[in-house]
Amino acid sequence: MYRTRAMKSKQRGLTMFGFLFVAVVLVMLAMLAMKLVPAYIEYFSVKKILATMGQESDLKSKSNADIPAIAIYSLGPYRKSLTNDVKAEYYGLVENYIARVFQQNAKKLAGQSLEVKGSKDAGDSVLVKSILNMGGGGAMPVTWRLVKRGGGFRIFDVNVDGIWLASTQKTNFVSVLKKNNGQISALLDYLK
Repeated sequence: MYRTRAMKSKQRGLTMFGFLFVAVVLVMLAMLAMKLVPAYIEYFSVKKILATMGQESDLKSKSNADIPAIAIYSLGPYRKSLTNDVKAEYYGLVENYIARVFQQNAKKLAGQSLEVKGSKDAGDSVLVKSILNMGGGGAMPVTWRLVKRGGGFRIFDVNVDGIWLASTQKTNFVSVLKKNNGQISALLDYLK
């Protein structure tokens, strides 16, 4: 009896082995949290962007699209021809052009639901896979390319039925420029 009482009085707190075990577990949990938390934040911010896209009917009220990056990309090899004096006008015309495309398709998409399926880091951007649930049970896969800008994400491109819209827009713009000897003023007229 005396021996049990003496052993109990000596065993207070953690042993060195117990302390190291707890420390290793805490470090592993912290490392796991550092890897998972950014992914969850990214996922939910992407969901928020896509949800607001579905609720807003006018592209001009959106801060979700990276219009300057899309506009510069759409010029292709002619991007160096864009001078500062027409840059603001060009950006505005590209925004209006995208808004018209969006409005032309908005009626088809009204009342449909968008379901985010997942995201994948693509180096300089994030690809978000989603499904557009159409009326009558049909579904269409839609992939969004988002870029990090200004502390958040901005939409750079959308893939619908295997077609990247920014690439299609670039092909159209470069074609207009090529037919007009690279004159940006011809593209501005086309966009008006």
